[in-house]
Amino acid sequence: MDILFTLRHLIKAGHRNGHGVHSPNIFDFYEKAIFSKEEFDYSNAEESLKLFKQSTETINVTSAGAKGDGTKHPRKVADIAKSSSSYGKYGRLLQRIAHYLHPDHILELGTSLGIGTIYMASGSPLSLVTTVEACPETSKTAERNFKRIGIDNIIPKVGNFDDIIGDLITPGRFGLIYVDGNHTYEATLRYYDIINKAADGGDCVAIFDDINWSRGMSKAWYEICQKPDTIVAIETMRMGIVFFNKKLTQKTYITRF
Repeated sequence: MDILFTLRHLIKAGHRNGHGVHSPNIFDFYEKAIFSKEEFDYSNAEESLKLFKQSTETINVTSAGAKGDGTKHPRKVADIAKSSSSYGKYGRLLQRIAHYLHPDHILELGTSLGIGTIYMASGSPLSLVTTVEACPETSKTAERNFKRIGIDNIIPKVGNFDDIIGDLITPGRFGLIYVDGNHTYEATLRYYDIINKAADGGDCVAIFDDINWSRGMSKAWYEICQKPDTIVAIETMRMGIVFFNKKLTQKTYITRF
């Protein structure tokens, strides 16, 4: 965790219910997605996470991302589940955002065990959710669970993000892109540039997870907020949400969540 980022965020964060948000579109997003009072069914994701935490299975995990070197090592599924980032209030936030946007296609970079995938697929069941995982065994474990719970709008893919992202993210294809992997300064800005080019000022929304994970991630997020094509940026303590729609009024919001 970046302590300076945390302190800055706590000092600058606005009211958690959207007071001070003057854009009608963004205020609507605050009310109906970030802080929605609507009842949602989160059970598919949360029961799956509970079962994974109780699992006795061990799989061979391919090391990838910020600390990865491509080697394989055994790891308990339960341990992977305990370090899953897409759970609790942030997992539920993913489901509400997917529900609010209900895009035709959603992309997730970083499946892990598929908990965040399930939140988004459940939130927008008519969307096709493409999810990419670098580790084949982890992807297989997630896919088995997708089939077990009967969710059929998820398309799992295996591969290194940098090898396939250029072919995946094409203009107008995805309305929501969730980046939850390869948490480095360089990779985050690289993915932003690819997403931005495909968004081309349209309705695409990108979510960058773990913006407070390291000094490099918080630096990448700060630079993303300064970019001219970032029309609206919403910063929570852990996630950064970017709107590219040029019809919106340009502004960065820091919110308590």
